[in-house]
Amino acid sequence: MYTMEQAERIAAEYIRETTANWDNKAVMFPDDEYKAQKGEFFYFAFQSAEYVATRDDKYLCYGPCQVSVHSVTGECRLLSVQESLAIDPFGAR
Repeated sequence: MYTMEQAERIAAEYIRETTANWDNKAVMFPDDEYKAQKGEFFYFAFQSAEYVATRDDKYLCYGPCQVSVHSVTGECRLLSVQESLAIDPFGAR
């Protein structure tokens, strides 16, 4: 089983690979409030590097911008809008 720290490293690498061809560089949110474990999954939020650095809305990537990491297999995937709303990964735990 992966720890939160291991899962975060896996998610960060997944985001680097998945967003490599995007116009904006994407990075993980460093704030603990955007990291969670619910059931068998870890959840992490990411955003454009410019937004994370400045919090200026003109750099905001729209959409859920969340990735899940399975706690046993390490499999990663981006969450859809519907999943994000249903799971509410950073809401009440």
